[in-house]
Amino acid sequence: MRKRSPNADHSSWQSAIKEYIAANPDQPTKPRDIARAFDIEPGEYPAFRAAIREMLDSGTLALGRGRRLVISAAAATLTGKFRATRQGYAFLELGQPPDLFIPPGDVGDARDGDTVLVRVRRSERRPGESVAQVVRVIERAPLRWIGVLERAGERWRVRPRGKTTPDFVEILDPTAKAARAGDMVVVEPVENRFDPTRPRGVITERLGPATQTESLIRAVLRQYDIEEGFPSEVIEAARAAARTFDPQADDNREVLTDLLTFTIDPPDARDFDDAISLEELPGGSIRLGVHVADVAHFVREGEALDLEARKRATSVYFPGFVVPMLPEVLSNGVCSLQPGEPRLTRSVFITYDRQAGITHTRFSNSVIRSTTRLTYQQADAELHSRQPTLEPAVMHSLRAADDLARRIRQRRIRNGMITLNLPEVEIRLDDRGRPCDAGPADASFPHTIIEMFMVEANEAVSAFLHAHGLPHLRRVHPLPVTDPAISLRQLTTLLGSRPPRALNREYVLGVLQSVAGKPEEHAASFILLRALAQAVYSPTVQEHFALASEHYCHFTSPIRRYPDLTIHRQMDDLLRRGAAARGRRKKPHAEEVHEDLVALARHCSAMERRAQSASRDVIQGLLIELLRERIGETFDGIITSVTSYGAFVQIQPMLAEGLISLDDFGDDIWLFDDERSIMVGRRKGRVVALGQ
Repeated sequence: MRKRSPNADHSSWQSAIKEYIAANPDQPTKPRDIARAFDIEPGEYPAFRAAIREMLDSGTLALGRGRRLVISAAAATLTGKFRATRQGYAFLELGQPPDLFIPPGDVGDARDGDTVLVRVRRSERRPGESVAQVVRVIERAPLRWIGVLERAGERWRVRPRGKTTPDFVEILDPTAKAARAGDMVVVEPVENRFDPTRPRGVITERLGPATQTESLIRAVLRQYDIEEGFPSEVIEAARAAARTFDPQADDNREVLTDLLTFTIDPPDARDFDDAISLEELPGGSIRLGVHVADVAHFVREGEALDLEARKRATSVYFPGFVVPMLPEVLSNGVCSLQPGEPRLTRSVFITYDRQAGITHTRFSNSVIRSTTRLTYQQADAELHSRQPTLEPAVMHSLRAADDLARRIRQRRIRNGMITLNLPEVEIRLDDRGRPCDAGPADASFPHTIIEMFMVEANEAVSAFLHAHGLPHLRRVHPLPVTDPAISLRQLTTLLGSRPPRALNREYVLGVLQSVAGKPEEHAASFILLRALAQAVYSPTVQEHFALASEHYCHFTSPIRRYPDLTIHRQMDDLLRRGAAARGRRKKPHAEEVHEDLVALARHCSAMERRAQSASRDVIQGLLIELLRERIGETFDGIITSVTSYGAFVQIQPMLAEGLISLDDFGDDIWLFDDERSIMVGRRKGRVVALGQ
């Protein structure tokens, strides 16, 4: 354990307390409330209180109404990433939601991606919310644009991608890098000083024709600064780790190579994190085994492989392409649970009674040999076939998995689990890698089988770590900290009643039940999704709202998620040390937990959001390419949102969403009813509303 002076410890606490109060203005902020949010042990509470007293004495904090802690006006500053929008306002990105809103007049000369210092204050328009004002730019982000090269008369220009860029950048040398009209290119400014009124640039990289999927993916990778390749030292470290693989080297592992295990994954999956097993026990009980690749055996903390994986934090997935967190010699090699190959795993065994209630859990380091690899579509076809083609033992286990997953799902729904009906879009590529079709991704029940089993394993592991007093990276899903009624008003038209001012589980479940099976179900789910907070990583003991889970973490995908890898290391430590050693282990100071785990949680949350945004951008770009070929055709669509300037419609079945401008509504005088979020034609009485 690293030693620190009391001042250094207090300083780290003060930074955490200040950021928590600024980012959570509507949460309870008495010392005991914040201590519970940080999971502070009773023995550590005096040092925590001492840090708060120092902040009060120094004027950093003050006591507000009800003796709540508030940040004093003179000290209300934070540092974060500046995220601009075309509309003029911006957000301060703190590493995990909620981001702080920066009004249009308070952005200063900050540009997207800059690291800025802001002053936090209460919003004048929205009581209870905080907003920020840029004080100064601490560090400029590298300025470059990615877009399509095109000719405009005698001049050449690039129309940049993204929401925060200028409309056009003038190109002085269009032939640089052998670029041609219609190519996707990377452009950097010519001048050292950026002129937003007439940006001029030079082509630094040609990515390929804009119509090619590969060019679009490369453009998005450059736009989000996602590294595709690995440094040579990381690749060599991965090869060295793979060469040392010996499934028989560890006598302390439970050998499960004779246990029937199988994987269920998408047809194009290349790495297999998890396998499952089902064992029927006397008395009608059943034991589920979730066996997860032991990536921690190969990726040692603090070494080159680990540092690169930590930096990336997650794999990034695109149609037909993936940027892995780990080199493929591991992710698609010795770590992947390929059928017929012995693999190192960490196993979670959960025993259920006839009602799918949990009666016992057990954890072990293990070795398995996956019996069969199934795809979701294959598993679904076999379950519905009168003459299945799988081996009888595998088929028996698959049916047992189907039955158990259905009972687990029923139990979790009874306990308040929230499930939104929001199909994901799947882009289908032709032999040349170009988009040829799009529609809802496969959502057959085998997806739910794996989802339920992984949720159960993740929950069991988090509860196990919590029971042993180990702070860890949890997966939390908090209630929204702002008034959700603003985004929920559109549900008034669907439900015939106003939503509550505070979002709660009973209301969400009631809405979903009332629209189940109706045409407006998708629109209602979409509105609820936007109203709910985003799930993030955090060491704070906090409920996962959607899963109705008290303790939850990510454990089942260490090949593609770094938080899972940290959980595996803690599990390995517990399993190898034994109960006696665990009791003697000295617990780290709460200050260390804040400094290390909170920082890691923010980083992993931010990298996850970056990966999600990049994937969405590629899908949107490919959908645009598909629709470009179908201009003039007619589609059915569902209205997902109504605003004062038009309506957003999702085209069926492609699931592409776009805006129908008010100018295209038809010949009438259209009036927006802000109270009900509908548009009404004054002359003809026509109504445009959510769910139509």
